[in-house]
Amino acid sequence: MKSQAVGKITESERDEIKLLFERKNGLVELFKSIQESSHPLYDRLVQDMGVTATKFQKWWDEKSRQYRWKGVAGHHWEINFETCEIFLKKDR
Repeated sequence: MKSQAVGKITESERDEIKLLFERKNGLVELFKSIQESSHPLYDRLVQDMGVTATKFQKWWDEKSRQYRWKGVAGHHWEINFETCEIFLKKDR
């Protein structure tokens, strides 16, 4: 199984995860540009990354329970932000 549609979420749910997804990606890019533990923003950035990653995972955990999505070892869920569809995709 390479990719399989498992369900669809509401637009407001999509907006929640999109915001977290964009924040997470922005923090990763910022972290790449800093990468020195002596930088004044380093500790704050690490903290924000942890908080955002936790919220991101919590969203997926809650939605998987709510919608009863079945997980498979070696796979992860992804969203198509345009259609609000959720897919189970094989890890790379």
